[in-house]
Amino acid sequence: MLSEPTSRPTVEQGVRLSPSELCLPVKAFLGHVAEIKDKVDALFVPRIVCNGVAGDWFFGCPKTIALPDLTRAVFDSLPLVIEPVLDRQILTEEESFRNAMPDSDHRGDFRRALRAAKTAASAAARRTATDGSPLHVFSGPETEDRKPQTIDRHPSPVSRRSAVRVGVVGHAYLLFDSGLSLGVLDKVRDAGAEPVVLFPTDAEVTRESRQETALNWYYELELLAAARQLLEKERVDGLLLVASFACGTGAVTNDLIQRSAVHRYGVPTVLVLLDEHTGEAGLVTRVESFVDVLRLRKR
Repeated sequence: MLSEPTSRPTVEQGVRLSPSELCLPVKAFLGHVAEIKDKVDALFVPRIVCNGVAGDWFFGCPKTIALPDLTRAVFDSLPLVIEPVLDRQILTEEESFRNAMPDSDHRGDFRRALRAAKTAASAAARRTATDGSPLHVFSGPETEDRKPQTIDRHPSPVSRRSAVRVGVVGHAYLLFDSGLSLGVLDKVRDAGAEPVVLFPTDAEVTRESRQETALNWYYELELLAAARQLLEKERVDGLLLVASFACGTGAVTNDLIQRSAVHRYGVPTVLVLLDEHTGEAGLVTRVESFVDVLRLRKR
């Protein structure tokens, strides 16, 4: 059973439950827990600790490492919490999920769910690799006038000059949740530009891990790798960085990306910080102004 898409009431509920220093996605997560916890027999809350890249270890967001503990601390009553500990220093991902399965008559259901999830993840990865973009995977219901755009990995010089291409960098859980991002990708399209979003390949993440600027956080390593590909291969006209206010790791990453984009590649950037007070009108103004500046630079 899935919780409903993130809505304003979901976020407001999470804000009421959360300590003030938490970032927007975690506040929304707690709002989702509040909405669904009394409707289910168990909650699936993974503890995402560590991932291996090129023989080295990179850690997850500090809040995702403690997410099950935070959930238990906030709520007085919870159903069973299924808590796989995803720490590649200790176990493989599959071993982590298998160890987290409770001893019950439903172990067959858990195994089937794990197989179905792995199959769906593989299919999504293949589609993303084929199209060069994850946009279609996370898009909502398609309409004839707003179908997800695929990215031409080798656009012609003419198309590069005519269309404003905005590289959008941010965590998937933020960019592709319209309730949190306020539909920022659609707002880039509505401003007359093409949003370019990349998921870096394992090889690209590995290369990034060997850079002098490599960070010890896996999530941020992915953002650095994506930004490098947008600047070096996609040759975007500008970078739109989307992050959550109070994200400590993001503050370091975005500063590194902005310095590299501006001083090394001469590419303008703008940073949008989202929290529960962010207004949609203000976001539209910032995106439209940024696209207008990029359009003037292309003339």
